Amino acid sequence: MAVTMRDVAKAAGVSPASVSFALRGDPRIKQETARHIIDVANRMNYSVNITAKSLRSGRTGVIEAAVFQLDRPFYAQLLAGVSNAAFDRGIQAVAQQISTGKVGHEKSILEKVANKFCDGVILSAGGLSDAEIIELSRGKPVVLLDDQSYQGPFDSVFTPCENGAEAAVTHLFEMGCERVGLVGTDFMPADQARRSMHVGDRRLIGCHRAFERHERTLTKADTIQLFDWDTDDAYRAVSRRIEEGDFPFDGLFCMTDAIAFGALREHGIGVPDDVAVIGFDGVREGSYSAPTLSTIAVDIDKLAREAVDILCERIEEGRYGAPAMPKHVTVGYEVLVRESSNRTR
Repeated sequence: MAVTMRDVAKAAGVSPASVSFALRGDPRIKQETARHIIDVANRMNYSVNITAKSLRSGRTGVIEAAVFQLDRPFYAQLLAGVSNAAFDRGIQAVAQQISTGKVGHEKSILEKVANKFCDGVILSAGGLSDAEIIELSRGKPVVLLDDQSYQGPFDSVFTPCENGAEAAVTHLFEMGCERVGLVGTDFMPADQARRSMHVGDRRLIGCHRAFERHERTLTKADTIQLFDWDTDDAYRAVSRRIEEGDFPFDGLFCMTDAIAFGALREHGIGVPDDVAVIGFDGVREGSYSAPTLSTIAVDIDKLAREAVDILCERIEEGRYGAPAMPKHVTVGYEVLVRESSNRTR
């Protein structure tokens, strides 16, 4: 016989209403009580009748997280955080990759979310405009990841791009580096970068600030461009510059940890003595690389939890379209100094 909500309530020592509140993440119930109820429900293999629930409430208890690449360390860790945060609220999260190289794929995914079973979506918007997101989402709540303007119409959660990048480059200069290179960005003047909301350009703004603070001018010669923010691409690009004798750098700031892993691979130069390396993200793999990777360690779990909390809040409101007062949250970071940049040993 199937386990009912009343069975879970009896076993947990609470009312059926409390079970209902806990399983849908209602803030009226204490988090400690909610966790206890969810644990009891899991032990009893209780499952919500999604069809019945959907018919009663118009909701399915499922959200979607659509990100660029599922196989990148940062997104893998972020999605794990989204899944955990959703579980704590008594809902489920499904993941979708939007970077397939197909034109218009982001549009197709968002359009399908609006027509399918998901109550809302956490989205890396890519090249979609605000108008396209409004049209394609068809009123379902959307929380954007690190993509749109701080003044945009959608709720957004951000990594600390400008401040984190400034801290990374500052760290390299403080380690005694005289010529710092940037891996994974196309050069543009600071004024032009400030008009862009792309992640790489926003991190470039922080690099400009760090160079200026140390009485240096950032130029195109200080950058190593990549086709993709990929470990293999970074390895090839750095190797090519070294082989061509065009590698004047004694410090490298890599726009992501995945890029930094490519820069750390054997190039015939010593890390950190010949070149100090620091990444950006704070993925767990950095503590196991050889040498271990210094990084701007973003609070990835908080990034995930903020996105889920805001999305659930909008779903509960039942609001149609973009919120009148969107929330824009930037999470914190730590400069995590490990072997790849530590010259004070």
